[in-house]
Amino acid sequence: MNKAIIAMAMVMSFGALAHAGVEGKLEVGAGLYNSMPMGSEFKDAAKSSLGFNLYGDYKINDMFTAGLELSNSFGYESKVVSTIDITSMMIGVRGKYVKPMDFGSKKGKIYGILGLANYSFATDPSSTWEDSGIGFSLGGGIDLEVASNILAGFELRYHMITVEDNVGADFNAGHLVPMLKVGYSF
Repeated sequence: MNKAIIAMAMVMSFGALAHAGVEGKLEVGAGLYNSMPMGSEFKDAAKSSLGFNLYGDYKINDMFTAGLELSNSFGYESKVVSTIDITSMMIGVRGKYVKPMDFGSKKGKIYGILGLANYSFATDPSSTWEDSGIGFSLGGGIDLEVASNILAGFELRYHMITVEDNVGADFNAGHLVPMLKVGYSF
């Protein structure tokens, strides 16, 4: 129920951002990533997972953007029990410090990114463990305009989150996420 309410709030927020946007102020996009467990307990429990990211950013000024994002991992294969995967979903807000650049005849930008989100983890197919918590991410990226208003880019972020494992102990679920992405600005 909690996830449904958060998802509905994000959809309404994307609509509000699109309605409020003026030319060049809004960017929406999607990315495909590989999430690599790096937290001490997480890297011992799971292998890496592919996933996707959806985002919407509003350009506040030439240097700063603020936005919303949703990410979902397809399933970290458990190193302990081969028939169980660990699923992960992240819903959050993010801010970017942007530096416009010229790459020859193409325009682009490099940026630093900071995110704050709710991360949910669970085992699949049997939900023997489920927990969520607030965490944050830090990273950077580069975008290149490949056609009018269409961007392609690369982003690298580290997500820091601690949740409780199935016996009530803290579980460091930190993960490194390199991502290829495409976006459209209008």
